Amino acid sequence: MAVSRDGRGPRENDMRALVATVMLAAVALLAGCTATPAYQENVFTSPLFTNYSDVASEENRWPPPYVLTYPDETMFFYRIWPYHPRADLIVRAISCSRTSDGALVVSARVQNMGSDIVPSVPNLNGDKASFRIAAVVTWADGTQQEVDAWVPVTLWVTASVDQKLSRTRYLFNDVRRIVVVADPDRIVPDPVRLNNVLVWQGTMSGDNPSCDVVRS
Repeated sequence: MAVSRDGRGPRENDMRALVATVMLAAVALLAGCTATPAYQENVFTSPLFTNYSDVASEENRWPPPYVLTYPDETMFFYRIWPYHPRADLIVRAISCSRTSDGALVVSARVQNMGSDIVPSVPNLNGDKASFRIAAVVTWADGTQQEVDAWVPVTLWVTASVDQKLSRTRYLFNDVRRIVVVADPDRIVPDPVRLNNVLVWQGTMSGDNPSCDVVRS
């Protein structure tokens, strides 16, 4: 077997050359890379930090709110989402029916055409609901009554809900005007609010009250 001048065999020299080549490649790879913090604009992922100052700057990006809002969308006083949810409630149609004793019942169809769902959350009355629908009913003599109902389900994007409101105290015969408002409490993050009101005006007679209005 041939021996080199340094007393090592060819197999040992090949092994040393291979190890040296791997080490040089690793050094070259590390020399061309720099460690930078990576942040993904996804509410379900967390950013990668290189030091504690990055953690502090990320926490200060969305500081704690100074005024609490209802419903509470924070966790330990920090926002749950790094953006403001946006919904768009539209009152698509209203209709009327009567009870056995002649009272009026108003129904409304509301659709969410925003980019975020309207979740069902615990409300001040203790029930879980997404938002409230209210209607102001006006009679011929000027008497007014507000009837309402809470929507108990989550309203997904593009989904609609048909909700019956509470009955009126008086008979339907002399009703002259009905104004239906979706989310009068402004719980839903709907900043525009152009289509959340629908109005009927006219007279009702007979045994079958009608106040059908459909938004075109």
